[in-house]
Amino acid sequence: MEPNSTYDQEIDLKDLMFAVLYKWRPVVIAAVVIGLLLGGFKAFSTYKSQNDPTVITEKEADYQKDLEIYEKNKSTGEREIDNLLNDITEQQMYLEKSVRMNMSPYDVWEAKIDLFVKTDYVIMPDMVYQNVDYTDTILQAYQSALTNTEFLQKVAKKVGTEPRYLKELIDIQVDQKILSVKVNYTDEKSVKEIMQYVLSGVDDAKAKIEETIGAHTISVVDESVGSKVDLELADAQKEESTRLVDLNTSLEEKQDALDELQEPKKIVDSTSAAAKSGIKYGILGAVLGAFMAIFFVCVAFLMTDGIYAAKDLRNRYKLRVLGTLPAKKAGGIDASLRKMEGRASEEDDKTYGLIAANVRSFMGDAGKILVAGCASADAFNRVAEKLVAELGDCQVVKGGNLLEDAEALEKLSDADAVVFVEECKVSKYSQVELELEKAKDLQKEVLGCVVLE
Repeated sequence: MEPNSTYDQEIDLKDLMFAVLYKWRPVVIAAVVIGLLLGGFKAFSTYKSQNDPTVITEKEADYQKDLEIYEKNKSTGEREIDNLLNDITEQQMYLEKSVRMNMSPYDVWEAKIDLFVKTDYVIMPDMVYQNVDYTDTILQAYQSALTNTEFLQKVAKKVGTEPRYLKELIDIQVDQKILSVKVNYTDEKSVKEIMQYVLSGVDDAKAKIEETIGAHTISVVDESVGSKVDLELADAQKEESTRLVDLNTSLEEKQDALDELQEPKKIVDSTSAAAKSGIKYGILGAVLGAFMAIFFVCVAFLMTDGIYAAKDLRNRYKLRVLGTLPAKKAGGIDASLRKMEGRASEEDDKTYGLIAANVRSFMGDAGKILVAGCASADAFNRVAEKLVAELGDCQVVKGGNLLEDAEALEKLSDADAVVFVEECKVSKYSQVELELEKAKDLQKEVLGCVVLE
């Protein structure tokens, strides 16, 4: 068997993972030590700073300032929300009860009437001073009489609505001695009825206006009733509906802003603050320590020349593995890890019997067999003596490390074949290569190897 000079070593992630898991003790120790150091240092520094009178005074001042800002913002936010809720309620009621908001803008009934107001005022050409013309004042008096709350309440009660909704349906304008009255409603009958109430209001107001301002006559110049399309009404309805949506959006934004307000935390006891800080940084230090330990384990795994597993000898050198044995007795977590990885867990006569059977199968005509290898002295002697005992019917000679023991090298010259005993993490790939070269140079058959994992 010759070394595989074309072997391209690849990183086995499974082997790397188990290499880390087997080092759980140093990982835990590193985590605990660094966690305690970092957490202890942070706890001490926090406790020291928290008890500084200057720091305490500054923090108390900052806390009071933050508390005032918080209470102010909270109070403002609550008032804004209350105002928005009231506006939303009023807007919903308006959209629900307003006659104008529920009219079809494409079928609006309108009654219109123009009233001419005439007084006894005449211009006297020959006079420097003229009498006062009270026409505009009279017109304004009629406008006021027809739009005041008392009149609207009286008419609204008869129509079956509220004064504020009725006010939207009546439009009264004065211009050039003309009193123009417009009434809008959903049907012809109602619009005529409301117009009659308005005209009755004009008649009722006439006597008082004559008494307080001056005599006059009022007559109808033009009147009409009909249905029309009112696009301005359509825009107004859309605008009012949009206003309700905007109010609800503003309410959600204000509520979210109020919910996000956080009351400033009071100055905590220095011991409590130090403990919390110590725990926080202790956990951070433990994670950092574990990470550092794992990093160094990974680096060591990648950089080491030591044999990790028996399969590596098979893959790298095409070396026959006659059997595997545990390098040392494992218990607890290590035993579970070995079982998960598939490594040998027990060293018994049955295992040695199987190794001896493999040697007999591959020895062929070989007479003397040498047991050699780079395993640790205790492990090598234990395995070699067991193999000599198991292969009692064969001529088996216990040698030693061919790279360090001259006597073992002389025994190799007298032997016909050789069985290597290698130990993971002790034997190195470079040593195995040299052992194979020596066997090749002396033209000795390599039956295989026994690996202690």
